[in-house]
Formats: sequence, structure tokens, C-alpha cells
Amino acid sequence: VHEAHVAYLRICEENPWAYMWGGEWEQPRERVRQKSAELLGCSPGEIALTHNTTEGFSALAGGLDLRSGDEVLFSSLNHDGASVCWYHNAKVKGFTVKRFDHPIDNIPGVTVDEVLDLYDRNISARTRVLVLPHIDNMVGLFHPIKQIAALARSKGVEIVAVDGAQSVGMREVNVRDLGVDVYCGSPHKWIQAPKGLGMMYIHEAVQDRVRPMWVTWGQERWKDSVRVFEDYGTRNLPALLALGDAIDFQFALGTAVKEDRYRELWGAFRAGAQRSGNVVWRSPNSWDLSSSLFALEIKGKESPDVFNKMYRDHGFVFRAFKTSELNTVRISPNVSTTDDQINQFFEVIAAL
Repeated sequence: VHEAHVAYLRICEENPWAYMWGGEWEQPRERVRQKSAELLGCSPGEIALTHNTTEGFSALAGGLDLRSGDEVLFSSLNHDGASVCWYHNAKVKGFTVKRFDHPIDNIPGVTVDEVLDLYDRNISARTRVLVLPHIDNMVGLFHPIKQIAALARSKGVEIVAVDGAQSVGMREVNVRDLGVDVYCGSPHKWIQAPKGLGMMYIHEAVQDRVRPMWVTWGQERWKDSVRVFEDYGTRNLPALLALGDAIDFQFALGTAVKEDRYRELWGAFRAGAQRSGNVVWRSPNSWDLSSSLFALEIKGKESPDVFNKMYRDHGFVFRAFKTSELNTVRISPNVSTTDDQINQFFEVIAAL
């Protein structure tokens, strides 16, 4: 993928006019859209090629016709990139934002029914938009999206919008089967594409309800198509084309093979935590609600200190969370992570 990206950069810079503005890469761009649609289980006409997940939610929050009396709902597991935009626009439009607490302490033993009950209790008659992560970025809860979306519909929710930044490329995604309206992802994560790229599924029935956030000269040219949400003018086409190569690489690895490996990695870290005398597992115990992203608490240690030492002395990279509810390190091993590296991780933790 890296070599493909470099090659596109070289081609582009040898003749910027032809490749950026002359139309040479128009069809290749559309092939990337087709591959993205195949990855998400929808039609190419429902995929906007954005810059990241945050852009997708900002476009939705700014573009939907919400007003006083309407409510946007999400939990404490929602990422800021899918949350802050709603507060920002609520000040202008007058709608209400409701954020409810997702009980972190219960995450290891949580069940599907408990997750559904939590959403059932918080969705109200005023809720017009429900925003939630497919996999959250703190404890790695793999939300039962299909069941939550059906529940939300039954209670009158009009838009179900999902943050797929930590799921696309790791777990199989079929947005049509999930029954959601919007699904945004950042393929630099589990698809391992160049940074600064995003994909936004927006159901064909919802597109005319959202006013585009970016507007240049293409609104009439792309009227009634998903490309009204990509009216950027100049953009980084070499990186965008490399997204197609990244998707090809993921398809070549195979969804089922990858998911089997991710489950092995999850199981190996969970078993290591259970054997360890100083590590507490803080993520779901069931794979059906889990992912290859999970939280470990190191007893008696501040998580930022753990990260700083392990990165400085041993080269380990992970995310430290230190909040009122969490003092954890978030581990997110990819398919390239080896069993030896896992063993080394726990050896180093034991010696801290």
C-alpha cells in the first residue's frame, strides 16, 4: 500500500494538471468508491469519500434540519469526533443533546440484553438522531448495532448514525443488514490506508435531508448524487487512490481469516491478563461483544506512566486512558502482531 501511494505521488507530481484537474484519475477515483461500497455492503452511490470520521459526523450535524424540541442521543462511549459537532450545532439550531453514562464497571460481564436495555431506557419520544460507535475506542465494546437500530426505529428515531472508525477492516460490516442510515469510518486504522481519508455511507433515502458542508463549483454537476458531499475542489488524490490498494490488500487477506486472528489475539491477551497477578481485564468477556481493542488495568500504576515507560524503554505503542472511571491501557493488536510480542508485553508489565 505504501509503495502504491508513493507511485501515485510520483505520477501526480510529474503532471499535476493531468492527474489532479485533467480527469485522468476520474475513473480510478470511482473504482475506489466501488471498492469502499463492497467493503461496507452498499451501493457506490451511497459512499462519500471524506477525510475522516469526524468530517462525516460534522456534515451530518450541520446538514440535518434539526430544531427546538428535537433530541440527539449518545452515550459516554461515543468518541469526541462523533459528539462535539452536535453540541456545536445545537447552539445554532436549538436542538437538545443528551449524553448518558455507559456503566464502565459492568463492561466485562455485560450482555446484549443489558446493552439494549440501556438504550431502551434512554431513547425518548424526542430522540430524532441516535449516534453510537460500532466499536468504542476505550474498552472495545462491539455494539449489537442491528438490534439497537431496530429498537430505535420502533421508538421513532429517524436517523441512526454509527461511528465505524474502529470496526471497518477489523470486523465484517454490512450497513444494509445493520439497518443504519449513516456509517462513517477512518480507513487509516484497520484498513491501514494513508492518513487523512474517510468513508461515509449515507443511505440514499437520507441524502436529500442533509445539506452539504463543503461547497465549491460542483453542486449542480453532482446534484442528486453522493458526490455533493465531496465538493472540495483540490484534494489529495494520490492518497485517495491508495485507499483502493489498501482495500484490495484487506480483501486478499480475507475477512474470515482476519477475524479468526483478531479473536486469537483477543483471547491471548485476555488469558495473559487472567494469568497475571497485576493486570485486570476491563473489556467484555464474550467475543460476541468484543473486538481486537481492549482495556487492561495495571494494578497500582498510573496508565500514562505505564505507556511512557513501555514506549521509551521497549517500543510498545498503545493508548493510555486516565479518567474518573478508567485507569487503563488500550491495546489494539493488528494481524501483524506476533505471539512473541504478546509474551514480551506481559513480561515487561510484570517487571514494572
